[in-house]
Amino acid sequence: MEQVSAKLKNRLGSEWMVLLISLLLAFSMWFIHELTQKYTVTMKFKVTVETDLAGHAGVSTSDDVLVLRGTGTGAKIIGMRRSANKAGSLLLKVDGGKLHPLKSDPAVFELQTRDIESELETYFDSKITISSIETEKLLFRLNARNYKMVPVALSEDIQCKSQYMVNGTPLVEPDSVAVYGESTVLENISRVTTEKLSFYNADAPLDGTVRLKQIKDVEMSQEEVAYHVEVVRFVELTAQVRYQLKGAPAGVHVTLLPSSASLKYRVPYSLAGEDNTGSVPEFVVDYKDFQASRTGMVVPRMVNPRIPVISYELDPPDVECVLK
Repeated sequence: MEQVSAKLKNRLGSEWMVLLISLLLAFSMWFIHELTQKYTVTMKFKVTVETDLAGHAGVSTSDDVLVLRGTGTGAKIIGMRRSANKAGSLLLKVDGGKLHPLKSDPAVFELQTRDIESELETYFDSKITISSIETEKLLFRLNARNYKMVPVALSEDIQCKSQYMVNGTPLVEPDSVAVYGESTVLENISRVTTEKLSFYNADAPLDGTVRLKQIKDVEMSQEEVAYHVEVVRFVELTAQVRYQLKGAPAGVHVTLLPSSASLKYRVPYSLAGEDNTGSVPEFVVDYKDFQASRTGMVVPRMVNPRIPVISYELDPPDVECVLK
């Protein structure tokens, strides 16, 4: 009898275990199904903006609440709400031109939410589709600060492959930034430089971003800048050129010594033809340069090159002008 009772208990225990596992599986399938369904919900965020508004603080959190309605799957909505709660705010990078000072308080700026629809779409990154924004505007306090605009200097060490060279001056964007700090500190800052940019065996244009070097007790409106370095393949050519005098008044005669020079010049490989006679640039001696010279020595100027000239050397490099 005791054996029968034990078998019955074991059987009932097994059946309850099967039932419990079945319930858990059913709940899991229902929960997964709910997470994949799309829902439209109302979400609330405290908004912090990062901005490049010159002369003002670069970061501020609004006391207003951004209320919007969005559509997404259950999983993405839960994840977004957790993310927002964890961060305590929704962080947006906003162009300073979208912030407008109040007449009553120039340190308080108004941001129309219709102007940040693209920033919100970028923030949600297709996880949530915004159906409507309930809040019309947000206010941010951006107190004034001492600042000045200074140019950005690209620190670089670019070594090109044989028959390649840098064409022109490397470009940075933006080419100037706002620096913030005490007046006594700012007056000693004339420019900011980037971290060292090093390339070896370059044989194509270089593009990217590079960080700015930090300066003690100074904040900057940018942490990094974009750069572009034009690298081209070149052909080096030689020619003999004769100088022409330009701008001399009627009746004035000037002798150029020498009247010609050896020219070594580089042009883009793609533009150099088999017959290079048509690519030889012309050089003139400007009479105004002669008048401005104390020694009578003038550096000839290249004029109207038929194709782009990357660089050139004249031998000799200058001309003596003798007034008759």
